[in-house]
This record gives sequence, C-alpha cells and structure tokens, in this order.
Amino acid sequence: MKLVDIGERSLVKKILSFLGSVPFIGDDSACIPYGDKFILATIDSTWRRTHFPAEMKPKQIGWFVTAISLSDIAAMGGHPLAVLLSIALPRESEEEMVLEIVEGAEECARKYNVHVVGGDTKEHKELTLSGVAIGEVEKSKVLLRKGLEVGNLVAVTGPLGGAGAAYIAIRNKIRGISLDRLLKPIPRIKEGIDLSKFCLATSCMDISDGLASTLYQLSEINGVGFRIYKEKLPIAREAIEVAKYLKTDASSIALFYGGDYELIFGIRREKVEDAIEKMGKDKVRIIGEVIGERKITLARNGKEEEIPDRGFEHFRKENYL
Repeated sequence: MKLVDIGERSLVKKILSFLGSVPFIGDDSACIPYGDKFILATIDSTWRRTHFPAEMKPKQIGWFVTAISLSDIAAMGGHPLAVLLSIALPRESEEEMVLEIVEGAEECARKYNVHVVGGDTKEHKELTLSGVAIGEVEKSKVLLRKGLEVGNLVAVTGPLGGAGAAYIAIRNKIRGISLDRLLKPIPRIKEGIDLSKFCLATSCMDISDGLASTLYQLSEINGVGFRIYKEKLPIAREAIEVAKYLKTDASSIALFYGGDYELIFGIRREKVEDAIEKMGKDKVRIIGEVIGERKITLARNGKEEEIPDRGFEHFRKENYL
C-alpha cells in the first residue's frame, strides 16, 4: 500500500503495533518513568512546503517549531524542561536567516521558562526543522488521550478556526485577516498544567489536525462517540470574517481546519464549576458530551448530522490545514 492511499494515522497505527509492549505509547508525548514522575519527550518535524507559508518570517518559523512541540507537553499536563532544535537547509541559505530561526525558537522557549539547550544542523535540499521538547509530570496526574467516560462533557481551551481562517486568507488573498494564530501559535502550557494539577480532566489531547479529526482519534482510542453542539462551538473571530467573505459556514472552518493548538479535554459534569473557578470561563469552553454510541454528530435545533472525518493528515492527496 502507498502512503497516499492509507494516510498518516493508519501508518502510525501499524508502527505502534510493533511497539505494543511500550507503556503509554500513542499519546501526545512519550512517558519515561523516572521515580514518581514521568519524563515527557516529544518531537515534531516540519518543512517548508507543508508548514511554512511565504508570509512566515524566520523568527516565526523558529517560534512555530518550538510552540508545536511544547503543545504536546501541554496536552500531557507537563511542565516544560528544555527544547532541542534540528535544522536542515540548503547550502545557499543565508546565515542571518538561520540565526533568526534560532532566535525565534529561544524566544518561544523563554516564554515558558525553558531554553533551547542543543540541536543539530545538516545540509538538505529544502528547509526542514525538527523540534524536541522535554517535560515532566507527576505519574498520578499525567493527562492521557484514553480515559473518556460516557456522560463526560467535552471542552476546549479557546476559540477554533483562527489558524484555518488565516490559511484560507493567504490562499484566497483576503486582506485584513490576522495571521497570528497560524504563524505564531500559542501552546496551552498553563491550561494543561492546571488540568493536571487540579485533576480536572479525564482525557486530553491538543487540536493540531482539526477538531473533527481529533474527535475521531479520541473516539477510536476510547471506544465512545461524541455529540457536539453547534451553538456552543467557540469560533475564532478570523473564521467568522473569512466565512462572511466566502459566504460559507464559519463552523466548518472551526471543525475541519487544523493549526489551532488548543487543548480538548473530557471533564465530569460535577467538576465544571471547579474548572471554571480555577482556570477561567474562557479556558473551559463546553462544546458537547461523550456518548456511548460510536458516532460523532453535530447537533442543532433538535437535529443531528454526522460530522465527517476530515482534517489535516500527512500523505493524503487532499487536506485541510
């Protein structure tokens, strides 16, 4: 089978089958037992064609690679410890560009009280970066993708569709749309730590490939389904603006375009008020509930329709961001 036919998720599933004896594999970060804690380790690879639009400046590239790696630490409830950066690039590249990439990476790392502590440089035909993030979390408080229970509410830490709207704006040359959520994503480190520290979440994952895609992954892992309420979707202002321009439904941008790096988590109903008190109402956006039937629907005005499994997936012919 060619990868273009099976996609990234099917490939990863088969890879994991070879590593089945490794505990806690398949989450946002690897968990390495170390005393009463887990050392968290994650790596994200990016390259010019798929991740760096022409509008992205070198400092933003460095920030981006660091931020998306730290987002995986956040999804596990971890405290970041360090970042490493690997840069592969053509020999004709300008030294100044490379230094600006590293500056952007260090700027992002410092924002979360860590540093870029090392890395690697190699020659390659196209700019390619890999970011490694290291973190730690108490074993008893680690956040995993598995753990959802029927009856849990489903929440996200912020508005969705902002990065997708920026991507659409670039492709369609729509002026006046902020590109910040695409070019400079914010890893939800504090939110992940709060979910872990106060034992608020039954399950957690970051939304990198789009909400719909994330729901389908969580559905498979947990053997459950979801009912998402359309009127409760927190849609980013940029997505609303782009939708008006294109005369389309803004919720489709929030559902199917990736790059937001918000956290999605399950929460028991009795813990919602506690979560809002500790994290703030804007960081606990209830969007739906976990159901027993293995289906994922969008509910509105008493009617439900199935949400298709669409979003970003490497190797596929057609993709959303």
